[in-house]
Amino acid sequence: MAIKSNNNTVIDDTRKIFTPGVAIYSGLTSGMEGKFSDFHPKTVTTVTGTNIDFTASSVQKITLTGNTSFSYSNAQVGRTALFVIDTSASGYTPTFPASVKFPTTPTWSNNRHWHVHLSAVGTEVRATAVGFDEPGAVSSAFNNFNINAWDTQNIHFAASGFPESWCFLKFSRDDSNNRIIIERAHGDSGAPGTYVDEYATYTGLTGISSVEVQYNVQSQSCVGDCTVSNYTFGPTPASDGYASGTYYTVPADPGGIRFGWMAQANPNSVEEATTNANMGSSNPDFRIKIVCNEGTFYSTAEVNNITGIYQRAYMGTVAEK
Repeated sequence: MAIKSNNNTVIDDTRKIFTPGVAIYSGLTSGMEGKFSDFHPKTVTTVTGTNIDFTASSVQKITLTGNTSFSYSNAQVGRTALFVIDTSASGYTPTFPASVKFPTTPTWSNNRHWHVHLSAVGTEVRATAVGFDEPGAVSSAFNNFNINAWDTQNIHFAASGFPESWCFLKFSRDDSNNRIIIERAHGDSGAPGTYVDEYATYTGLTGISSVEVQYNVQSQSCVGDCTVSNYTFGPTPASDGYASGTYYTVPADPGGIRFGWMAQANPNSVEEATTNANMGSSNPDFRIKIVCNEGTFYSTAEVNNITGIYQRAYMGTVAEK
């Protein structure tokens, strides 16, 4: 049976909701669409700042223009919101307050688009996230790469010469084999270095227009002889013109991009040098981005060492702690 008020049908026999042209009823049913017990939000709110307002539309969306830290307001118990995030072709990273609890913190770089469901519970907001990519990318994939065996902690000393200790990752394209080659290397000036190729493979990616790489550190520094002109590379990637958090284009052929860290002692001046990199950034330690016909894809890797990168070289005849 239809439900009427002041002779106006509010819900008809099929349970469809109407919004009569009367102010009191318009306020009663505005923003509703569909059938009773099967409501759908009529308005999707575009978030223009960084605040998620739980009193706004139940569906809110944003396209990131940079790494963004979000806050929220009006999160009374029982209120929910669906937050739709487009991290854009640049793969920007969203960050939520500590009171927003995910079962597992999402790896945002794995997908471009995310649906984040937020539910206010007490003083916390419980959250779940589902990621997906551009339409047409379902059968396409770009795998993460593994650098667990990369030795980033090295010390070398020698009684003469210019003692060196170093490590680097070099990224190059291998389009004919559908992969990016990651050469991981480490060594010192006392013996030949160790060079091993790892691979980030992809399938179903066509019309690749760009391949870019970045590294992310919380901080990095060199102490001792840090004169860039004295080094083959480094002492940090920043010394070679590669800033943390910035994408750099990998040439199609030949060549590549090398992110390297080195310490070199100088017997003519400073007889010890130490180079450090704290890999505690919230972003992946290393990230590759491919833009192609199917969309934007990412491959990432983490340094298998909580202390990050440490290279030390000094003049001497005995090992020092």
